[in-house]
Amino acid sequence: MKGTLMALVAIFCAALLAVPAFSQQGQPDQDLTKNDLTKNDLTKNDLTKNLHNIKLGGHMPRRTVDKKLQLGDGVQAAGAAAAGVAVGPSVPMFSNFFLDNTGTAWPFTMVGADPSIQGAGETDVPVVIIPLRLNFASGDSIGPSDTACVDHDTVLNRVVNSPLFTNVTWIEGNTNVGVTQFTDGFQRANFWNYVSTISPGYSVRLAPIQVTPEAILNVPANQGGVTTGGVCFGHPVGAVNIAFIDAAVQTLIANLNIPPTAFTLVVTYDAVELLGNGGFFVGYHTAVTNPNVGTWTYAVGSYTDPTILGLAVNDISVLSHELGEWMDDPLGSNMVPQWGNVGQVQGCQNTLEVGDPLSGRNSIVFMADGTTYMVQDLAFLVWFARQNPSLAVNGWYTTRATYAGPSKPCPPGGTN
Repeated sequence: MKGTLMALVAIFCAALLAVPAFSQQGQPDQDLTKNDLTKNDLTKNDLTKNLHNIKLGGHMPRRTVDKKLQLGDGVQAAGAAAAGVAVGPSVPMFSNFFLDNTGTAWPFTMVGADPSIQGAGETDVPVVIIPLRLNFASGDSIGPSDTACVDHDTVLNRVVNSPLFTNVTWIEGNTNVGVTQFTDGFQRANFWNYVSTISPGYSVRLAPIQVTPEAILNVPANQGGVTTGGVCFGHPVGAVNIAFIDAAVQTLIANLNIPPTAFTLVVTYDAVELLGNGGFFVGYHTAVTNPNVGTWTYAVGSYTDPTILGLAVNDISVLSHELGEWMDDPLGSNMVPQWGNVGQVQGCQNTLEVGDPLSGRNSIVFMADGTTYMVQDLAFLVWFARQNPSLAVNGWYTTRATYAGPSKPCPPGGTN
């Protein structure tokens, strides 16, 4: 999901067996009041009855604000302000355009440097990880300092030591695209026609990484609750009104003094964000702009136990979805020819959400210490641009060559 932060508020090597892929279209602003929560009867596990409204990842449109949020009721931030990150207008970004199959130009903005400029090198994006514990009125508490239900380590340790932030060897078909992090491997493959020729040093790395102490969000009964649906008997799955948790996230960013030059990743555990239509997200990304200060980009995503609520998710697959989408559409403003009816998308959408067309299609990453992770397949820019032949690695359209060709017009028979 994409959104906008308020002006205020605001390694180790391993081998990959299956190549990963990297979330979804924008949702209109909704009035998410306590009455909307009655559409998800958490005591009866009705979350699973709204699968047609479920989005593994989402984005909220960028918002503009002119004030600094104050610490909100129910959210507690532990620890000192984020340190060592220079204040500035935003994370590093570049703008360019692509031509679709009709010759129409589509502008876009992505994280990093422009790989089409000869000699484009490495861009480092500072990241602040905020582990967020959810305390519910029922007495249930779910947070990243917990040991994962089918694991021996904490959720937070698993995330920090995952291929999202540590190096693995990314092999696409028979092509080695680099020993690097997940999103960087995806982006190098995405722009392989430039990387393999004029910009071999091109890279967008998430570094340095700063992890804050676990923050706590107390969730009133009228803003969320717990249900079942995990793989472990009695282990709860949390659900929180998306407007409530997003306001809390912006407050945390403000009170931790995280500058707009850093990307903020809020990590939850086995939790979803409730929408006003009876559906939910398992993660989202967004951006917030203060015209006088800068633009903050951030994402909220859940580390999940396998197949919670019957979904095709596991460990970092949702987080990989959101990071890939943030990388290629940090402001939620990149429009593309209309596509749809694939992945998690029912109907048509016209946004550059690289995870949405492939939600639920995951790959196993094998780390050097024997641990494994699941990351999601992501669509390359050429899939949205309908360019043929593809200029991505191996002439592919996704990181696992799931689709043999580009996106189709939506609705069927359309010309765009």
